[in-house]
Amino acid sequence: MAAEAAGASASDNPPPAAEPGERTAETAAHPQGHVAAAEAQRHGNRWFALPVLFWLPETRLGFGATGGLHLDLRGAPRPSSVFVGAVYTLERQGSVDVAGEIYLPNGMLLSGRTRVVHFPDVFYGIGPHTTADDREKFTRRGAEAVVTAELPVLPNLRIGPRVDLRAEEIQDREPGGLLARGTVAGWDGYTAAAAGASATYDTRDSTFWPMRGTVLQAWYVYAPAALGRRHATFGRGVAEARHFVPLGHRRVLGLHAYGEAAHGEPPFTLLPKLGSTRFLRGIREGRYRDRVDWVTQAELRTPVVGRLGAAAFAAVGDVAPSLRALTLQSVKASGGAGLRWRLTEDGANIRVDVAASRLGVELYVLVLEAF
Repeated sequence: MAAEAAGASASDNPPPAAEPGERTAETAAHPQGHVAAAEAQRHGNRWFALPVLFWLPETRLGFGATGGLHLDLRGAPRPSSVFVGAVYTLERQGSVDVAGEIYLPNGMLLSGRTRVVHFPDVFYGIGPHTTADDREKFTRRGAEAVVTAELPVLPNLRIGPRVDLRAEEIQDREPGGLLARGTVAGWDGYTAAAAGASATYDTRDSTFWPMRGTVLQAWYVYAPAALGRRHATFGRGVAEARHFVPLGHRRVLGLHAYGEAAHGEPPFTLLPKLGSTRFLRGIREGRYRDRVDWVTQAELRTPVVGRLGAAAFAAVGDVAPSLRALTLQSVKASGGAGLRWRLTEDGANIRVDVAASRLGVELYVLVLEAF
């Protein structure tokens, strides 16, 4: 699945609607659910409930259910949102996911995600030059909970603590592969407790479909070996910038830059990675991973008629073992176009994207935007 709300993908990070500054896969949607969404709008409620049918590079055909609720807390600066989803795929992948953002009247933002997942997946090795011949199959089974509490310190700026709890088992390792030989950190799973800080500067006019404004986000967490099991000490951090330029007639140009880095000995499933429903669409999620990654992308969004919209996008990025090792010699690129169908007046959309890279062409059917 690609689910901002339901997360059937192998992505390790919460969605933008639930946890700013991290990547994830979004939620696919079946058109049948439009009836529920439209009915909710007529009665003044801002929610949707959808049966989902989807197709992604990571999952192939999948199905399930997802729902979302937008609510206004009296005195809060923005609408709050909660998403719930459960999905299963014909690749025998499944997940149950709850994610949300709660804006309080004092300007505080509580955001988080909990998820349990069973996910047969593929590991291509580590580095920017891995090939299709390097692929080896494995299965992830685990649970996670990520919570951030950001308090306002200046206009549009929030800072606060972040807690990240994860437990994972790696099973069904391919005989003779790197994971089966135990040469990669996290080859048999881990349990980790990490804590750190998060900061967000946000001037967008909407969380789901911004027409103008900027959001700058950064977070870092540290996971000491003493608080976990089967892993060495490691840390992870992200810096992200999004800017939206109004072009008139409800057209908008979105610009996005993202960087992630890890130090110590993080499990391989937590290494920065390229390829997903948000980053370099057209490349399978986790196709490339290493200690550092970066992505820049642009997306032009335009209304078509009524609730229907369209978008065109392009992105470049890469991974490397360190900042010093980053070069332009192995940069990956992708691009594509898609349609949007507005589910709620707050701008939560179904999106259908077709994206291409040198690795091929992929189709995505999701809920919520890439950034």
